[in-house]
Amino acid sequence: MTILFVVLILAACCLLYLSHRHQGWLAQPLAARPWRWVGLLLLLLALACGLRSFSTIAAVFAWLAIPMLVFSVLPFFSLLIQRGRRGES
Repeated sequence: MTILFVVLILAACCLLYLSHRHQGWLAQPLAARPWRWVGLLLLLLALACGLRSFSTIAAVFAWLAIPMLVFSVLPFFSLLIQRGRRGES
């Protein structure tokens, strides 16, 4: 259940990031309407998994801290993707 908690949070954060117009991974962002709702649903599902795995305080803390870390790191992956594309050509 713990691994599912982390995977759901990572997937939700990636969907929320990729549906934003300022994302740098894709040429065009994902459609905002369905994918943002799916991302929010995954975040809520992750909270439910966390509440079943951990104590309430630990689950809520991890549920808030992991997305904060992921949203801080995700924009920097676009730099790695661009570097890889330049190295291929």
